[in-house]
Amino acid sequence: MYRPSRIVDSHIHLITEETHRARIARLAALGDELVRAYHQRWEESLTSRNEERPEDNPLQVEAVAARWEGELDRAGISRAVFFTSSEHHDEIFRFISCRPQIFIGYLTFDPRDERNAGLLETKVREGVIRGLKLYPMALGFRVNDPRCSPVYGVCDRCRLPVIIHFGLSINATHDLSCGNVLDLATPALRFPAARWIIPHFGAGFLRETLLLAAQYANVFIDTSSSNNWVRYSFPELNVSDLFRRTYEALGARRMIFGSDSSFFPRGYRTRILDEQLQICNDLGFSKTEIDDIFCRNIENILGL
Repeated sequence: MYRPSRIVDSHIHLITEETHRARIARLAALGDELVRAYHQRWEESLTSRNEERPEDNPLQVEAVAARWEGELDRAGISRAVFFTSSEHHDEIFRFISCRPQIFIGYLTFDPRDERNAGLLETKVREGVIRGLKLYPMALGFRVNDPRCSPVYGVCDRCRLPVIIHFGLSINATHDLSCGNVLDLATPALRFPAARWIIPHFGAGFLRETLLLAAQYANVFIDTSSSNNWVRYSFPELNVSDLFRRTYEALGARRMIFGSDSSFFPRGYRTRILDEQLQICNDLGFSKTEIDDIFCRNIENILGL
């Protein structure tokens, strides 16, 4: 099986003591039914993948950085993109500063707040931040909301990658009505120099994702996670089908590898990496195409 000499993971969630404490506080503000639904969805997901639960007490950011350095080294990952699930700017700044030669940081915030445009541009100009991660379903907004334009303008001027979770979510408190991939059509058209990345093959919106990427050359598809959402597709798909159909529609230059790693003790999701490498080899992708998917595409987007 061919494996590139360099692999860049474009999709890892940073979880620290501080981000964990904030998540607990957010859950505490919700009603009992939503909290129960949240925990039930998580348990079902972990059980379906035969994975152990996340640790109850994540470490402080410097200790987490040391753990991730070891995990990436063991997995043979050259560099990796990290982001948090909500606005934890100090945590991502501190984390990246621990291993700037390995870790790449994206900001996460509400793009409807115009003040965030200035923060993003400043941190990009300083070389601290290289992209943006958005969670419209978590915050209850549509990505085509005109109030997002100042932030998108920064992304356009700086040619930044913007990764946006659409479709099915493991978090039962998210609003799926804000998760339609086609909402990205207007931003992709109006801000052509930004690099718009749709993770998990659209997480249920594969057809819409492929249509959008066919229409706009600045839309890319992230392969990350186990992609268990395929069980809800009609007709039912598997992960190999996702790679094949995306390749047939767009080619290898628009696909970006990610593992969707996040918590410990699970650590780096080597199983995802191995499975996706095997799929690309089995489908007959060339060495150049596999290099593009697992390294060069995201390197080109980030200017590495």
